[in-house]
Amino acid sequence: MQAEHLVGRDAELELATEILRQEGAGAVLLVADPGIGKTALAAEIAARLAGEMVVMRVHGSPALSAVPYGVLAPYLLDLPLEQATSPVAILREFWSQFEKRRGGEGARLLLIVDDAHNLDEGSTQILAELVTAGWARLVATSRPRPGLPAALLQLWYDGLAERLELHPLDKETVTELAEKTLGGTVMSSAAEVLHSVSEGNPLLLHCLLEDSKADGNLVRRNGVWLLTRALSGSGESLAEVVRNRVLRTSEAEREAMYVIALSEPVPAAVLDTQVGRDTVRALMDSRLVLSANGPGGPLKMWHPMYSEALRKIVSPARSLQIRQRMVQQLPPEPSTAEGLLRMVSWALDCGADVDDERLLQAAFLAAKLLQNPLAMAAAGKVRSEALRPRARAVMALVNYNDGDYRAAVRLLEGGSGFLDADPLGPVGAGLLWAAARFALGDSSADIAAAARTAATALIDGQPARDPAVQLISRHAHAIGLRALAHEGSFEDLRKGLERFAEALGSEGPDLAMDRIFLLAMQCELLTVEGQAVQALEAGREALLVLEEHHKDLLYFSDFVLLRYTLAALEAGDWEAAESALDRHAAGSAMGLIYFGAGIEVLKGMSMLRQGRLEKAAELLTPAVEALRVKDPLQLRNLGNALAFYAAAKSGNAVLAQRLASERGEAAAGGAYVEALAELFRLAGEELVTKGTGLQSLRRLPESEDLHRLPGILMQNLVLRAELGDVQAMESIQETASSMAGGWAGGWQSLAAAQLGGEGQGFVNAGNLLAASGMPGPAAVAFDKAAVTFDAEGKRPEARQAAVLRDVSEASLGDALVHDPHTETDRSVPLTRREQDIVALAVSGLTDRQIAEKLMVSVRTVEGHLYRSYAKLGIRRREDLGAAVRH
Repeated sequence: MQAEHLVGRDAELELATEILRQEGAGAVLLVADPGIGKTALAAEIAARLAGEMVVMRVHGSPALSAVPYGVLAPYLLDLPLEQATSPVAILREFWSQFEKRRGGEGARLLLIVDDAHNLDEGSTQILAELVTAGWARLVATSRPRPGLPAALLQLWYDGLAERLELHPLDKETVTELAEKTLGGTVMSSAAEVLHSVSEGNPLLLHCLLEDSKADGNLVRRNGVWLLTRALSGSGESLAEVVRNRVLRTSEAEREAMYVIALSEPVPAAVLDTQVGRDTVRALMDSRLVLSANGPGGPLKMWHPMYSEALRKIVSPARSLQIRQRMVQQLPPEPSTAEGLLRMVSWALDCGADVDDERLLQAAFLAAKLLQNPLAMAAAGKVRSEALRPRARAVMALVNYNDGDYRAAVRLLEGGSGFLDADPLGPVGAGLLWAAARFALGDSSADIAAAARTAATALIDGQPARDPAVQLISRHAHAIGLRALAHEGSFEDLRKGLERFAEALGSEGPDLAMDRIFLLAMQCELLTVEGQAVQALEAGREALLVLEEHHKDLLYFSDFVLLRYTLAALEAGDWEAAESALDRHAAGSAMGLIYFGAGIEVLKGMSMLRQGRLEKAAELLTPAVEALRVKDPLQLRNLGNALAFYAAAKSGNAVLAQRLASERGEAAAGGAYVEALAELFRLAGEELVTKGTGLQSLRRLPESEDLHRLPGILMQNLVLRAELGDVQAMESIQETASSMAGGWAGGWQSLAAAQLGGEGQGFVNAGNLLAASGMPGPAAVAFDKAAVTFDAEGKRPEARQAAVLRDVSEASLGDALVHDPHTETDRSVPLTRREQDIVALAVSGLTDRQIAEKLMVSVRTVEGHLYRSYAKLGIRRREDLGAAVRH
C-alpha cells in the first residue's frame, strides 16, 4: 500500500514514533483487520525513524508458524547447525547481525514485525526479550484473531508496549484518500458509495478505485470524479488480493469459502456438516468468515466484495456441483432478502430452473435494491403470460433509472397495454410510463390522450358490470392529472383531484396506490399554491402509506420523495427535507449512484434558501456533472440553474460561464421544477450581466399565470430581494402573509423591518431568521441593524447587532466554492476583516489566538478563513501564504 493510503492515521503515527523515541523499553503493537492499513503504518513508522535507528524486519508466515525460529532464519545464516535450537545462541547471533548493520555508530535497533499472529513461540520469545532488556524497539502488526502471541501481549500487560487498534476509515477520510489517489474532486454521493462498499477498508478502497477506473465506471467530468453504475467485485485488483489471501489457506478452507460465497448466508450447522467445524472455526479466527447475526447465526464472507470476487474464481461446472450438493441442505424458503437474491442469482448463473413466482419476486426485490443486472436477468426469464406484464414493469423501471426512456416506454406498451403492467395494478406503471414519455419530450396533452385511449380499449374488452371498469377509468384519470401538473394547469388539477378523491373506493389492492398518488399530487398542488405546511402534511401521510406498502410498490418512493422534499423546502423545514433525502439514500448504497445527484441538488437548494452559499456550491457543482449520466428525478435543469446561480453569486465567473453554456434543452422536470429553474437562471444572469435578469424576473408574474402562484412568486421575490430590488420587499410582505412556514415567515419579517427602517425591527427579523435555520438572511438582517443603530448613534446596540451578525456568519459552514476544472476567479476581493484574519493566519497564529486578538469568536475566525480560501482559490491553510503573495 502506498504512503498516501495513510490518510487519517496521523494521530497513530505521531503517537507511535513518540513511544519508540522515549527512553527505556518501547514497543508498539498495531492490531487491525486485513486491509485496514497496519502494514502501511508500520512501514511509515520505519521510514520516519530510519535516520535514527537501524531497521530490521521480520515477517510472520503461516507456513513457518510451526517451525521454531523459522522467521528469524534470514538473520541466522552464520549460526552453526548444532546451535539452531539454543535460544541463547540465536539471541547472540541475531545481535551480531544487528551490530554489523549498525557499524559502530551507536544507533538503536528497531524491529518491524509484520503478521505477528503467525510467529512461532520461540521467535516471539526472542523478540520479547530484546524489548524487555531495552536492546530494541519493536513495532508488531497483528489481526484481532487469533491475535498477538502471548509473549508480546505480556509486554503490554507489563507496561512496556502500547497497543493501538486501527479502525476503518470514516467517510471524510475515505473522501480525502480517494481524492488524493485520483487527483481530483470526488462527488459526495460517490464518496458515500465508496465508503459504504469498502466499509472504510483502505486496501479494498484502493482496489475499488483501481478497478472502477479500469472498467470505465469511475469517470472524470469537468474535474469531478463520479460513478456511472454499481461497483463490481470482478476487477483484477480485487481478484489479485483475494487470490493471494485464498492461496494462503488450506484446501479445506478454500472449499469452505467457495461454498459460503456461492450460497451465503449459510446456516452454521449446514456448513459444519459440509466442511467440518474445525475448518469453519479456522476461517472465523482468520476473520475471513463472519456470523451474520451474532454468535450462532448464519455465516457469510467477511466482506461482500470478497464474496463476489470468489464467485468469479469458481468455474460454472464447479459452482453447479456445489449447488447440487447444497440445495438439499439449505432451507427451501430463504429467511432473508439477501438469501433469496443469492439463491436465484446462483441458479441463473448455473442454468438451473427457477419457478416464475420466485423469479418475479427476486426481480422485484433486486430492482428496489438497484441490483439491476439481477433484476433484468430474473424478469427476463419469467415465462408465464399472466406474470409477464409485472416482469416488464420491473425491466421498464431499470431502463428508466438507467436513462433509457424509450426502452422503458416500449416495455410498458408491449402487452395488452401499459395499464396492466404493474405489480399491484396499473397506476404505478402508468406513472412510470408518463414520466418516461415526459423525459422523451412528449407533450402532456399527448400523454393524457394516450392514457384515455388505452383505458377505453381495455374497458371495451371487459364484460358488462365488471368492477375493473371503474378501476381502469380511475387509473387513466390519474395519468391525466399527472399530465396537468406537468404542464402547469394547477387550477384544473385541483378540480381533478377532487373528483379523483370522490371516486376512491374503501378497499381493494389498488387503494394504497390510489391513496399515495392522491396525497402526493395534493402535496405538489399545495406547495405551488404556497400552502407548504399543509403540503408537507399530505406528503408525510403519503410516506406513511408508502412505508406500509413499500414491499409491493416500485416507482412510488421516488415520485413521493421529490414532492415531499420540495414542500419541506418551501415550509422551511430543513431537517424534514434532509431526513427524507438521507433515508432514501440509505436504502441502498447503489441508490446513491442513481439518485445521489438529484438528492444533492435538493440539498443544494436547501442550502441556498438557508443562505449557506458555499455549502450549496460544494454540493451543486459536482451534482450537475453526475446528472448528465443519471437523472431519474428529472432535476438536471434545476441543478444546472442552482449551480449557475451559486457560482455567479460567489464571483466564480469562469464556472458560471461554463454552466450557462451547458444549459440543458429538455424540460422534463414538470412545471414547478422548471419554473424554479428559470427563476434561478435569470437571477444568475442578473449577477453576471447586470440588468437583463432582474427585468425578466419582474416581468414573469405579469406574463405567465404559473408565475403568479404564491409558491413560485415567493421564490421570485426573494431572489429579487437578494439581488437588491427594494421594490420586491413590499410584495414579499403581501405574498408571505398568505403563506405558512419558517422560510416565508422569516422573509416576511425581514421585509417588514426593511419597510419600517428601525434597528430593532432588523434585530427581531434576524432572530426569527436565525431560529428558522437561515443564518445567511439572518446575518443580513443583523448587519442592517448594526448600520441602522450606528446611524442613530446607538453604539452599544450596534456592537451587539454586529456580534449577532458575526455569529450568524460563522455558522454558515466551511465549504469551499470551487470549480474543480478551472481556476477560481479572484476578482472578488477579500473584505477588510478577511484581510486582517488572513494576515494573522499567515503570521502563524492559531484560530483561537486570532479570535482573542480581534475579540471575536473562534467560529467567526473559521468562517472568514473558509470564505477567504474560496476567494483565493485554495483548499488549505498551508496555501494561504503563497496565495496572498500571488
